[in-house]
Amino acid sequence: MVARVFLAHQINTLVELYDVTIIANLNGDHSILDNISNKVNIVNLPIKRDISLLSDLKSLFLLIVVFYKNRFSLVHSVSPKAGLLTAIAAFIIRIPKRLHTFTGQVWLTKKGVGRWFLRLLDKVIVVLNTNIIVDSFSQQDFLIKENVLSVNSSIVFGCGSISGVDVDHFQPSKIYRSLIRQQLNIKNDYLIFLFVGRLKKEKGIFELVEAFRGISASHDNVALLIVGPDEEGLKKELNESLGLCKEFTRFINFTKEPERYMAASDILVLPSYREGFGNVVIEAASCGLPSIGSNIYGLIDAIKSGETGLLVPAKSSRLLEGAMLKLTDNNKLRNEMSLNPRERATRYFSKDSITLEILKLYKELINE
Repeated sequence: MVARVFLAHQINTLVELYDVTIIANLNGDHSILDNISNKVNIVNLPIKRDISLLSDLKSLFLLIVVFYKNRFSLVHSVSPKAGLLTAIAAFIIRIPKRLHTFTGQVWLTKKGVGRWFLRLLDKVIVVLNTNIIVDSFSQQDFLIKENVLSVNSSIVFGCGSISGVDVDHFQPSKIYRSLIRQQLNIKNDYLIFLFVGRLKKEKGIFELVEAFRGISASHDNVALLIVGPDEEGLKKELNESLGLCKEFTRFINFTKEPERYMAASDILVLPSYREGFGNVVIEAASCGLPSIGSNIYGLIDAIKSGETGLLVPAKSSRLLEGAMLKLTDNNKLRNEMSLNPRERATRYFSKDSITLEILKLYKELINE
């Protein structure tokens, strides 16, 4: 998933200069590699998302074997579980350069021993790696405040994001705006709120549904478009929560073409409890959409409140509804906010500029 969605452009650029190997849990889904160059070496290595001692030890052993056989000059991990196992294996084999990118902390919303333990594992990742990348400045500040990172011990590319956005791919389209609305049976004069992401409680999906219920009670020209895989089996419960307004709601499973649904929509809503950066925000911005997001680290880098969207406290459906109403009823403000996002995405978050920065870092590390 990370390779396909976030890092394909960087990987395809790197393989023109270096021998590149992707180690990933394909889980039978080779479409993950659809956008990856055939010059890249692929190693399928199962790593379960949930903690499982025996399975995790097996994955660690397999990583050690792969690292021992290949003797890489540099390894770069991205997700939390894979990051920890990679850090341990690479440290044992003494791979010279070991990078990890933090894209958000699973322990942010936890309490007690669970939070302490998961935070400790992030500290272990930092200690075992030679270089740390963080995908937003606000997340970097948070990790320093939590004593996971020390000052000047990590870097952020550009203004944030680990991949940037392809502004040629994500752009406004009158064709898709008309086509997708026709396919979904949504009238052209309806205002569409869009959610793109996994259907998980921590994405604020229930707060979004509750807020939309409030808006649809007083507005008959609004619709909610929810795009993303139902990983926790929440769709039935969400439909029950929607009540009568489910008539104005559409669910789309995982899509390789989110830009089509962005082009068809008017406002992105991302009420997450935690995000590393929120790349979907700058993708939507590149399509000309203002965003409403939670006032949390990561999203405060992606959304410039008052210019490219609005920020509200997480877990508050009432305040979320207020922000959604503000952009629904104030056409002038919404239109003004629609002018700024694409320009900001192009200037500060283009994939080409992020790729150049990561190439520069790799060259420096490999040539040291």
